[in-house]
Amino acid sequence: MKLFISHISEESNLALVLKEWIESSFAGQCEVFVSSDKDDIPAGAKWLDEIDKALENAIAFVVLCSPASLARPWINFETGCGWIKRVPIVPVCHSGQSKSALPPPISMFQAIEVEDEKFISDLLTGLAKHFGISKIPRIDQDSMRQELIAAASNVKLQGSTTREKRSTEIVEELPSEALEILKVLCQISGRDPTAYDLARHFKISEQRMQYFLEFLDEKSLIYRALYMGSPSTYSLTSDGRKYLFDRGLL
Repeated sequence: MKLFISHISEESNLALVLKEWIESSFAGQCEVFVSSDKDDIPAGAKWLDEIDKALENAIAFVVLCSPASLARPWINFETGCGWIKRVPIVPVCHSGQSKSALPPPISMFQAIEVEDEKFISDLLTGLAKHFGISKIPRIDQDSMRQELIAAASNVKLQGSTTREKRSTEIVEELPSEALEILKVLCQISGRDPTAYDLARHFKISEQRMQYFLEFLDEKSLIYRALYMGSPSTYSLTSDGRKYLFDRGLL
C-alpha cells in the first residue's frame, strides 16, 4: 500500500519527518512517497515519471497545506490528480494555515492541523481506515507530535527569511516588459486576466508572457489565483501597487 505526500520544496523536512513516522508506525504495511526523498527519486531517474508512477499507485494522499504551499501550482496539480483518481485526500494544515480557512476545493476534504492535540490520533486513525487496518499502531504520539511541530516551526522561520529576501529584491528595477504588465494589471477592473488574455493584449507568445508572470510572482508583485480545471488568473499585490506608487506610476 502506498501513500503520497504532496509538499513544496521549502517544506521537504516536514514531509520527510512525517514519512518516517508513518512508515515506522505502520511497519511493513505501507510505503510513503515523498518527492524530495532521494530514495524515492534516485539520482538519474526521470523525476516526473517517478511522481506520475507514485500518483498512479497511491491509495491515499496527504497534502501539506500552508499559506505558502496553497499558492503554488504544483500542490494544486498533484491534489487534482489525487481527486481525479478518487483516492482519499487528507489536508494537513501547518505554519498558520487553519483548516477553516482552506480554499476550495481542498476545503471539501476533512482536514487536520499539526498543532491540534488530537492530530496524531486523527491522522493514524484515518490512515489505518484508508489502509484497511483494523487497529492503529501503539507509538509514542507525544514524541511524534513534538517532532512534527518543530519541523513545522522551522518552515515558518524559512518563510520569514524568504519574504525578507524578496522585499530586498523588489527594489531592483524590473525589465520593461514586466513593468508594463504591472501597469496593465493595475488598470484592469472586473475579471482578473489569464496568461492567455495578457499575451493577446501585449501581442506576444503565451510562453513569453508566462515567463514574466512567474518572474513577477516570484518577487511577490502579483498574485496568482489557482482554480482546478480552469486557467490561473493574475492580479496586483499590495507590494506591486507600492512598487508602482514609489516610482510615480500610480
